[in-house]
Amino acid sequence: MNRIVVSEEHDPYYNLALEEDLLKNVRQDEVILYLWQNEKTVVIGRNQNPYLECDVSELTARGIHLARRISGGGAVYHDLGNLNFTFIYNESNKNLEKQLNVIKKAVETFGVAVELSGRNDLTIQGQKFSGHAFYAESGNEFHHGTLMVDVELSQLAKVLKPSKLKMEAKGITSVKSRVVNLKKLNPSFSVDKLIELLTIYFTEAYGETCKPLIYNSKNYTPTNLNKYNDPKWIYGESPKYDVILERKTSLGIIQVLLNVENGLIKTIKIHTDSLITISFDQIEVQWIGMDFNHLHEDKLFNEIEDLLKIFRDL
Repeated sequence: MNRIVVSEEHDPYYNLALEEDLLKNVRQDEVILYLWQNEKTVVIGRNQNPYLECDVSELTARGIHLARRISGGGAVYHDLGNLNFTFIYNESNKNLEKQLNVIKKAVETFGVAVELSGRNDLTIQGQKFSGHAFYAESGNEFHHGTLMVDVELSQLAKVLKPSKLKMEAKGITSVKSRVVNLKKLNPSFSVDKLIELLTIYFTEAYGETCKPLIYNSKNYTPTNLNKYNDPKWIYGESPKYDVILERKTSLGIIQVLLNVENGLIKTIKIHTDSLITISFDQIEVQWIGMDFNHLHEDKLFNEIEDLLKIFRDL
């Protein structure tokens, strides 16, 4: 029997930790739809540098959480005007088209036409209302994303700092101009109504499903809650840097941060908003100690892209 899980908590660290627990414990014969909301939070992808993706001091001043998820992709802003969904399943039950159709049917109930755009966005009339990311571990996988119902866009625009390359590639002038709230398109949209519709269409698509299971801090404590709360996990290795190199590839934006001392590369850190989650340690260690003046940018970026392609094709 399939499961629908709804979190009553709005704490991003609780919700991300619960998501990981559900991933580790999903049965081979089931699919889980997990629905959750975060209070004001910027969530960055697994391989991103928070200082490049958002204004960290502005987050602090505005009382906005910063969190890191285990999936790849770019930084997103959450508040209670946003609904997050996660499809969790064993790899044998992977069916992205079926999952997207659940989302599409629920949203199109309100009289709008949904389109898939780029590598991981759902749009209406060219404006994004939903971004997606993916993660796989030990034969289990999840596909999660946002549904912008009535997000405070002024907050989003002030705290997110997307790459100029990404903006130029999409032909847009600001992060605010490329997104839209569903409620703006139809005032009847609400988070509660969307939850109801997702429940209906998930059950229609996947068959026998148990009554929605409610999780909160009183009845469940996620295993890795402390990990998601830990500044070491959130900020990672984010040292000051002397040089930043950036390039757009078919798999996402790649950023290389370098510290240079006496003409030699002292430290190197690779970040990306690619949906592929991997470690770049083996590349980074090869470039430490090299003469910065003889740095072959094309060779470096080709090595990174080739590694991403290897893991994409596994």
